[in-house]
Amino acid sequence: MTSINAAEMPEVNMAVGPLDLYNNATAGLTLTGSEIPFFPSYDLDWPDIMENIDSFAVPDQVGADNTAPTRSVLAGEIYQERIISAVKQFKSWPGMYANRGHIPFIHARLYTDHLPSVMQEALGICSLNAQRNSHNEHLVNRCISQAARRLLKKHCELDDMSITEQLASVQALCLYQIVQLFDGDIALRSQAEAAGPFLDRWLRQLKCYAKPVSDALRNATPVGSAHDAWRAWVFDECVRRTLIVGFSIEGLYSFLKNGWDASHHDFAELGFYAQRALWTAPSEYFWLAALQDHLLLPVWFRTWEADTAQAQPSDMEELGMIMMGFIKGVDYCRHWAGKEALDQFGLALPELGSYP
Repeated sequence: MTSINAAEMPEVNMAVGPLDLYNNATAGLTLTGSEIPFFPSYDLDWPDIMENIDSFAVPDQVGADNTAPTRSVLAGEIYQERIISAVKQFKSWPGMYANRGHIPFIHARLYTDHLPSVMQEALGICSLNAQRNSHNEHLVNRCISQAARRLLKKHCELDDMSITEQLASVQALCLYQIVQLFDGDIALRSQAEAAGPFLDRWLRQLKCYAKPVSDALRNATPVGSAHDAWRAWVFDECVRRTLIVGFSIEGLYSFLKNGWDASHHDFAELGFYAQRALWTAPSEYFWLAALQDHLLLPVWFRTWEADTAQAQPSDMEELGMIMMGFIKGVDYCRHWAGKEALDQFGLALPELGSYP
């Protein structure tokens, strides 16, 4: 079988039937695991790579013809540490979601009134995955595989769904992709590759609902109560952040597998609020206080330097620091954040811990 190339996701011809593509690619996952796509012309032990990712050298211009797509970004030495650092932090998110109920693209109060069924199942899968061990991994992997299949079969078309259901479906698929692509099991990775076109298409549909970030938020007159304004902002911010995370998953996996990434072109139109106080506000009172008392940090990727020029480490939350690591480099973030914040942002070396 031929693996689906991440760079070709936007151009995948869905006319043949997306579920046919997906089911054909995943038919053997619960059997022997033999029906899986191979990496192009070089031998990689995927479970070993994911277990020892700190020592993995991201390939550069790897492929049958030794070329990368036009306008792609090659990993090289510049992006090596940035890619590995981001993958490690993304890998931690399913477990964090199970433990604390929120992660950098799913707000703690997003589903206060109603938790969509797809997110209920995703939360259960994240909890189950956190308990995976050598004795139960086959059973757990099958549960993950079947949950991902159910999501895609139930919500193959997003057009007739509410925006809340669309957002929940994309967030659930992002969690499944993180688990399947980056946790090391080669059969789950194969299934996630087959689901790649779904993620890309869903992201582009969700993108139609993304509202721009702006300094005008501080002076905006809320329609209705402050509580309604805060909840509306939480939803809009989750849409923006989910897009960033979804396109990042595509790019990171393409870097690991191929040594290049083409998803960065989508980031020019993306933005979010990088202000920790806004994102972590537990109620409308603290959200309104953050609007008045803190630098808002509306950030566009195309103007990152100017938008973050006045920011301090205390302003930045986790997603903002990961994106800064992509753009400026991990060591730049370490210098900027300071020794005391290395653990907080996942910037300490695992074998050394925080610097003395």
